Amino acid sequence: MAFCNFGARWQLHGFCAVDDKFITEWMPDAKGEYVKVYLMGLYACSVPDERLSSVKAMAQTLSMTESQVTAAFEYWRDTGLVSITSSSPLSVVYNHPRDVGGKVRKFKAGRFADFNTKLQELYPHRMITPAEYERYYDFIESNKIPDEVVVMIAAYCVKGKGETVNWSYILTCAKDWINQGIRTAQQAEEKIRQMESASDVLSRVLGELGRKSAPDFDDKQLFMKWKESWGFEDETILHVAKSCKGKSMAKLDAALDSYFRQSLFSVSEIDEHNERRRKLRALTRDIYKHMGLWCENPDQAAEVYVSPWLAKGFEEKALLKIADQCFTRGIKTMDGMNATVNKLLKEGCLSAAAIDEYLAGCAARDEVINKIIAQTGSSRTLTMNDRDLYAVWSDNWGFPDECILYAASLAQGRANAMSRVGNTLAFWKRQGAFTLEEVKKLSDAPGDQAKQPVKHFANERTYTKQQLDAFLGDTTNFDDI
Repeated sequence: MAFCNFGARWQLHGFCAVDDKFITEWMPDAKGEYVKVYLMGLYACSVPDERLSSVKAMAQTLSMTESQVTAAFEYWRDTGLVSITSSSPLSVVYNHPRDVGGKVRKFKAGRFADFNTKLQELYPHRMITPAEYERYYDFIESNKIPDEVVVMIAAYCVKGKGETVNWSYILTCAKDWINQGIRTAQQAEEKIRQMESASDVLSRVLGELGRKSAPDFDDKQLFMKWKESWGFEDETILHVAKSCKGKSMAKLDAALDSYFRQSLFSVSEIDEHNERRRKLRALTRDIYKHMGLWCENPDQAAEVYVSPWLAKGFEEKALLKIADQCFTRGIKTMDGMNATVNKLLKEGCLSAAAIDEYLAGCAARDEVINKIIAQTGSSRTLTMNDRDLYAVWSDNWGFPDECILYAASLAQGRANAMSRVGNTLAFWKRQGAFTLEEVKKLSDAPGDQAKQPVKHFANERTYTKQQLDAFLGDTTNFDDI
């Protein structure tokens, strides 16, 4: 028993869902008592009710006879809306209206007499029901194809699968043939001939898969789809089957479907594609190894990360070098490596040599920054803030190292020395002095100004918010300094 159940009175306040298709397509042509039976049966499917536990109980509830209830269900059986699985005692299964198809059309008497005879001959051990015939009629009229073509397709299906094959399978097969342009008896005959002649190649395909049994009807259907609908040559199908050895036709179908979607039809195209994938998987695993990680799903990681990195122009050796650096830095995720990759992309470092050159340049800058710190009289360790300040002084303001070192010497022994270096350089920048000779002439000015109180210009003016936003709004890359 389920651990969650409705209360005893729940069904008294519930509802029974009736599909709109039943109301619009089947109900108008049915007798009133047939509709009563259908709806009451639908209710019985939804809610367990002792009053509807048998044909006799339903007949009493609806004030009908048992034969009338049985006749009603037989009517709905013929429409396809229900299936009668047992006649004694009566057992009915409701089919969803959306799975049954449209309302059966009415046709002129005798229109399908020859068709009925030929179709029934294919099933000597059982009678075709009126509902089945109506499905065939509707298909023929809707698709505007000769009766003979449907009989030929049905005969081929019955030959391949036996009398157990139903109308749904046959009409699905027929729809597929129509989509391939087969609409005449001649075309159907040629199609059947091709499928029969394909048996030799198909047997070889099954052999590559490790199957010893003869090709069945479904195998032939798949094979013709690969050849006729998708355009694969026998050689290509056999080649792909070798790579699927020990697997099923469904696996082979999935592999060919993947190649079809990627427009890979020849053996050489498929081999080149698979070799690229093999190399990509191997590179992905190597990247994980260099980062000290285990790669559980290389295909996913290759698609999300490695393939886009290669598409951006990174060399394989460059990616492995970045992975080594991530391991050294303690970065243990592909997202973390991706951030490093994007940083180097902005710097234009796509090769291992370019990365080495960039890192050597960074190390050289650190040496200069250490000299600046030492020039102030400090022996402390370099920080990221020092690097950011140096980038502003050197890259943004344009001061050569000799000027920055000279400014550091002026701040030697002072508190907040690096801040004082910045103030000195800012003063020189405002004065337009950017060479060592020019700044030495102003060497006393920053110190003098620092000791003096803040002065206001005689012509100092105020500014609006809009002006200040325009003048000072762009603070890109300076937020963390």
